[in-house]
Amino acid sequence: MSNLLINEPPLQVLPSLAAAIGLNEALLLQQLHYWLRHAKVEHDGMMWIYKNLDKWKEQDFPFWSKNTIKRSVKSLKDQNLIFVEKLAPNSFDRVNHYTINYAELMKIELKHHQKPEATEQ
Repeated sequence: MSNLLINEPPLQVLPSLAAAIGLNEALLLQQLHYWLRHAKVEHDGMMWIYKNLDKWKEQDFPFWSKNTIKRSVKSLKDQNLIFVEKLAPNSFDRVNHYTINYAELMKIELKHHQKPEATEQ
């Protein structure tokens, strides 16, 4: 049996999400959603996680460069799908905190479901 076939926790993403926002963005958003389930930081009524680029790379995306992670984060921010803030109480702690804009994600979901289904002929 091959060790390259799901013998570790897989990264999963729905094809419809990848089609709507981009594959890398969908993978990052899915991982952020996973980590938010274990979040301990609450701010403005939302849960947040904190990670730096090294941790994103080490824990989630060892196959991506840091620049790919940066571009994916920027794209998600530009699409208003995530919020990124520096929430540490001291100014010298520059680690980013991340959360998902679930309201914006719902708009994408609604838009996706309003498209007419392709029919087979």
